[in-house]
Amino acid sequence: MRIAYVHTGQWPSNSPSMTFSTMTAKALAETTECCHFFIQRNSDFSSEEIFEKYFNLSQPENLFIYQYHKSNLLNSNHSYFIKVFNKITKLIKDDMLDAVISRNATFLPYLACIKKRYNINVFYETHNFYVDISIRNDLRKKKIKYSICEKLFIPKISGLICLQNQQRNIYHKYFPKIKIIVAPSSISNIIKTKIKERKYLGYIGSFDNHKGISILISAASQSNTKPDILIIGGKNEKEISKILNIASKYNYQSKVIITGWLKKKQLEEHLKTIKIGIVPLTDTFFNRYLTSPLKLFDFFSCGIPVISSDLPTMRELIDNGKTGILFEPENPFDLSQKIDIMLSNNNEYNNMVNSVYSKAEGCLWSHRASKIINEIKTLPEYNLLK
Repeated sequence: MRIAYVHTGQWPSNSPSMTFSTMTAKALAETTECCHFFIQRNSDFSSEEIFEKYFNLSQPENLFIYQYHKSNLLNSNHSYFIKVFNKITKLIKDDMLDAVISRNATFLPYLACIKKRYNINVFYETHNFYVDISIRNDLRKKKIKYSICEKLFIPKISGLICLQNQQRNIYHKYFPKIKIIVAPSSISNIIKTKIKERKYLGYIGSFDNHKGISILISAASQSNTKPDILIIGGKNEKEISKILNIASKYNYQSKVIITGWLKKKQLEEHLKTIKIGIVPLTDTFFNRYLTSPLKLFDFFSCGIPVISSDLPTMRELIDNGKTGILFEPENPFDLSQKIDIMLSNNNEYNNMVNSVYSKAEGCLWSHRASKIINEIKTLPEYNLLK
């Protein structure tokens, strides 16, 4: 199968979407005939250099990468999308594509057009939900443009790719006839680490309020064990200072280390020092029904047990008592107790480590790519092309 994978994100960048889209495109290329990856240029580096510098990986020979600029004159992705659409159209006319996947709601009109003109499979890999923004309690902006795109064009494409069954169930209510593939986030490789070298509570990711870093710091300060915290992230000094001020509020600043944003190789080295991964999500619509955190899979890749907010999305990903423990969302005291429980029993902890490694074996990006490809192959449009 020949697949085009489209994303509007800047490449490279410190956004989680850069990692997700790059690993997806790489896995698709390695699992099938080829993948054409479209991304917005954000440097003078070649694609091979970006793979090496930011991911410590080699670019597959059958992964073809197109780095396009969007116009500086327009505050939109329209010019970028036109370039992508024209290239995809040429690939289709030259009989070099079987399917197109895009992560972006605003590319849905182009997907629908491709489907109508050329009758090939086109999928929207949704990382959010905008169909009915009236049920959202967590959007800072109304996202009306995204909502209109989803309402009008999802019925005109081949299907959706969702990260969670919770997300799948919501979309199914609005589009009961559309094909939906459920394919969670994944990991690149499994890293064996020495348990005796692990010492930190670990957090990875953005510092947005709904991620719950303040809950983590409050909980650690209330715990009996008073563990050190390693926070991997921070786009700039302003973000880092904000978290250090929170730590100071709890008189815990001496026990908090913040790394700033790290490249893949650096991230893996820091992961080796984390004993427990913390995912302290607040109870928002996005966290309850849509998220599939990359940070969780980073922990899984190193056999790190997790303590996470007890939300439907997290219940789907964490086997409570085996690969992690769930705590009451936004309750620092409950989290503090769960931290002490996990740190106080070495035998239980070691059993959890083994369970996490077992789970990680089924969470590789290659497995995700295979599932997506196999699901696409079941559709009539693909079989007609063959």
